[in-house]
Amino acid sequence: MVPVLFEIGGIKIYSHGFFFLFGLLAGLALLLLEAKRRRWPKEEVIPITLAAFVGGMIGARLSILFFNGWETAPLVLNFYALFDPRVGPGSILGGVAGAYIGGYIASKAIGKAGCACDAFAPAMALATAIGRIGDFLAAEDMLGKPTTLPWGVPVPGVEYLVHPAPLYDAAFNLIWLAVLLSLRDHPKLQNGNLLKFGLAGYMVFRFFVEFVRNNQALALGLTGQQFACIAILIALAVYYGRQMLPARTSALSQ
Repeated sequence: MVPVLFEIGGIKIYSHGFFFLFGLLAGLALLLLEAKRRRWPKEEVIPITLAAFVGGMIGARLSILFFNGWETAPLVLNFYALFDPRVGPGSILGGVAGAYIGGYIASKAIGKAGCACDAFAPAMALATAIGRIGDFLAAEDMLGKPTTLPWGVPVPGVEYLVHPAPLYDAAFNLIWLAVLLSLRDHPKLQNGNLLKFGLAGYMVFRFFVEFVRNNQALALGLTGQQFACIAILIALAVYYGRQMLPARTSALSQ
């Protein structure tokens, strides 16, 4: 593993933080390109993107309390140590939820009609794929559970091979990025639907990959991350159910 990539003037550059920042910048670049392609006015792009970023950082950080317990509060609530390698910026699941809430609030505050947030879908997949490389190099959470599969990898401090879970995540998100880019102009995946579709796909994947990660089980043999995935999928199902209800009602009344 390579927890420290290099040093600059005696300052250590950690793999986790480096690829986290690299992922954010790459995702932002793709977001701006996609926003331009969609002719999304910068007067809307800037405030919504900033609000999504702030919401994502806060959500990612606070989610550690739920996933790792309140004993982490002294470190988690110290936002001055946001990139402390002992803690990290937080969970991607909390970041997704926080970014969505932040972007939604900003769009309502500026009076945005409809949703142009589909530009975020491929950007999030790219950013996550890159960020997971840093997780792998830093051996975050000991990567994964023990395995005898040929692609198992060694980690410091243990005598067995483990699942390279962050690489599973990175590979999925690269594939998912290609899927989202191929579907970005589909007429039924506009006005926020592409983003919701992207979220749903990742939540399904994340639920199953949790079985080879080392996160603590909360209940029923499931981790907090899995319960978060279930909650998000239920919320998306309720949303689409409510969207489909008026159409069904209208069809029955004709």
